[in-house]
Amino acid sequence: MDTEGRYEVVEENHGEGGFGKVSKQRDKFLDRLVAVKELNLLSDQSSRERFDREARTLAKMSHPNVPAIYDVKFYEDQMRIYFEFIEGETLRSIIDNSNYPTVEEARRWFSHVAWGLGHAHSLDIIHRDVKPDNIIISSDRRVAFLVDFGIALTADEVETITKKGYVVGTPAYMSPEQRAGRDLTPATDFYSLGITLYETIAGHLPQPGDYQSLADANEAIPPAIDDLIKSCLQTNPEDRISSAGDFVFQIKTAVRSDAPLSQLLTEGRLHELLLAIRPLSAEDFTNKPIGQKLLIINRLKDLLRIDKPELSRATVELIEVLVRVARHETSADYRSIVDAAFEWGFEKSYGETWQGNQTIRDSLVRTSKIAHAIAHQVLAESYLAFTDKVGLEKKPGWYYHDLRELAMSLLANPECGEVAQRLAEIYDKVNEISHQRVDED
Repeated sequence: MDTEGRYEVVEENHGEGGFGKVSKQRDKFLDRLVAVKELNLLSDQSSRERFDREARTLAKMSHPNVPAIYDVKFYEDQMRIYFEFIEGETLRSIIDNSNYPTVEEARRWFSHVAWGLGHAHSLDIIHRDVKPDNIIISSDRRVAFLVDFGIALTADEVETITKKGYVVGTPAYMSPEQRAGRDLTPATDFYSLGITLYETIAGHLPQPGDYQSLADANEAIPPAIDDLIKSCLQTNPEDRISSAGDFVFQIKTAVRSDAPLSQLLTEGRLHELLLAIRPLSAEDFTNKPIGQKLLIINRLKDLLRIDKPELSRATVELIEVLVRVARHETSADYRSIVDAAFEWGFEKSYGETWQGNQTIRDSLVRTSKIAHAIAHQVLAESYLAFTDKVGLEKKPGWYYHDLRELAMSLLANPECGEVAQRLAEIYDKVNEISHQRVDED
């Protein structure tokens, strides 16, 4: 097949990368999306050789958290690299939208990036530009990918390139040795990864020379995360974390807690409480002492009152867990949880571009199918009150879909009795409006 006609542009300006722009295209032969990085080749021979080395560097990479390279094409004044297209958004977009990750999400994302760096380092490749713009989070927020190895250099290339005056990297994320133009090692990338981890959690870069504790400002953050970041930011590269194994070990152990629940409720931090109650079943929870259960429910009420953006992801986690495990509690206690779930699951804004939370909505659907009589009544009454309050006109498609799923789950539950007719009416109304919106579109 003629390769010149093989690709069609889907999005001309999908992003900017080191030394070039990135477009989104479709491979018509294999019917798949690809990302295409275009590099303008400078006239001098050394620059052209530099970009040729880039292609060979990328071709060495083979790791689940690094996009695969598919093809490379050279032209008189340009080189194009065709590589795996990752559906998702950059970590920069997530930070800018104040869509703070949970501790578990941060642990998973940064473990993935660290393993990707470890693979590059095993090939003697230093990324040199680890930052939120170069990390893509998959649409389901489950996987992180490290992209734009376009300025990656092998250890043998560093001295040659830097002596010729190349300024490579992003100053705010550069290690001291990188800013000074000294020899770079894997520890250089982990310095940048530490800066990126801090910014992801805090929403801003750390103050140079004046480290402000994340755990002191946010009780959802383990103090061990601060210890990890500080070990990445050591001035001397020899004192710094320099391996993926060490980084991943520290971030995994940072989010573990095996203290008794009674101790966590009086002395523990929010992240420890979440870790302790997440594995519980509804039966486990209902068998806990009444005082402990009330402390947990009131912790949620406090989080809802203060409603701090940096605690939003932890609040979401606590709502999602309590919808599931607290369904055997009194109507009044469970209603406070369920009402919050509807508000935070459908209406709550998380940053400028994100509304509602799928995790909470999924928890409501699953619990509605199995809830006993009292819990089912609370869920059904909250559903009816919520739909009456917010109205059903001019909602996005996902909104109608999940309201419909909830109504179906409540109606299918054998405990559904007196409220069945009203639920069926709302279910029918949601279907009608949803179909009208599709026809209008």
